[in-house]
Amino acid sequence: MKKIQLIKMLSLMFIGSSLTISCVKDQQNIFNMFDDLSVEFMDKGTNSFTTDGVLNDGDSAYIHFRVISQEEMTKISVDSTLGNGQIGKREIILKQNEKNSYSGVIKHKMKRDGKITFRIYAYNRLNQYIGDGYKSITLEGKPSYIHLPNRHLYAPFEGDNTRKSFYSILDGTVYDYTGGKANSSKIDFGVYTLLDTRPTHINRFSYNLYSINVTPNPNPTLDISDWEKRTTLFSAPITSSASTFTNVLVSSSTIETEAKKRAINLTKTSVTDSDKGLAAGNMVYFLTPEGKYGALYVNQVTTDTQGFRYLSISTKIQK
Repeated sequence: MKKIQLIKMLSLMFIGSSLTISCVKDQQNIFNMFDDLSVEFMDKGTNSFTTDGVLNDGDSAYIHFRVISQEEMTKISVDSTLGNGQIGKREIILKQNEKNSYSGVIKHKMKRDGKITFRIYAYNRLNQYIGDGYKSITLEGKPSYIHLPNRHLYAPFEGDNTRKSFYSILDGTVYDYTGGKANSSKIDFGVYTLLDTRPTHINRFSYNLYSINVTPNPNPTLDISDWEKRTTLFSAPITSSASTFTNVLVSSSTIETEAKKRAINLTKTSVTDSDKGLAAGNMVYFLTPEGKYGALYVNQVTTDTQGFRYLSISTKIQK
């Protein structure tokens, strides 16, 4: 009886081992399962990239590629990271004579600071991924603008010149009246408030800005008549601008393109509706005396630990 049981156990062990060996043999190695496809990048002269590279804002790049596959391909995808968490994708449907070898070119103009990665891969007739040649190319746009986030600007109160209500766009520094006077050659604007005149908005104030070059001074309690006059100009406030500031103004060229769509000719804003002035989510374009375009975005209007209200602003300006 014991001999029979031993034979049965040995038989089961043999069958189990055979199944295990069979399963291991049938599995594909993920490190070489896509070796039947290759991607080549070819140098074809000026602005042609075969490896990672660095570009200036506005530069053009060409990536000439060839995809060769032992298995028939039906389409090729070209993916590109867009720098904002999204993926750009272009699909190329292949003709019959292109199903084992396809050549193409990616044309790119750098309009965003930071990195963008291009990846090329293919699908078979079952719409299954069959490889990318384990290759990609990353192009990096050199920094072309300056982003200065979360500066706090206080609205001045009559008789109190200690609030930091003046701002230098070039260095992102906020100043009180005394500091602003000592650095007037750097000051682009000050902040003041107007009463919201709508009956449903009683006791609310609208935040506005004024250039040091303004006439007359909208906040005469703080005399700027002897300050050096920077001639920075501004657009009217633009409401609901969060997406534009974050996702569109991503290089020097895009900042200038978008700014030129607006009239930038004001030395002050004079908005009484509190939600249409320098309110959270709103933006103002500006042009400095040096000819640099930029944008000022209001992150929020809030209160500090002492109960004083202030603007949190961020600016982007061309280098």
